[in-house]
Amino acid sequence: MDWWNVSVFGIIPVFTVALIFFIKRKLLWTAPLISTMISAIISVIAVPDILSEGEYRALFRIGLLLHFAIVVLLTAIAYIIALTLKRKQDQ
Repeated sequence: MDWWNVSVFGIIPVFTVALIFFIKRKLLWTAPLISTMISAIISVIAVPDILSEGEYRALFRIGLLLHFAIVVLLTAIAYIIALTLKRKQDQ
């Protein structure tokens, strides 16, 4: 795996969800949007030809959808953790 795959499908989703979770949990719903935008920008910078050819464009779209799905899953897990922490505080 190269640095692009690791960053787009691993580091960026986890970092974005964790950062928003610890800063402002009520804005956790923005994590998938912010993370996908950051990943799209990094992808275009890392591989400038990604939008010029049809095959690369299709892979780019599939990659963004996969990234979005990963971040939504991480966000759902973060929401469950937040609800668990809130219930423990209320007791």
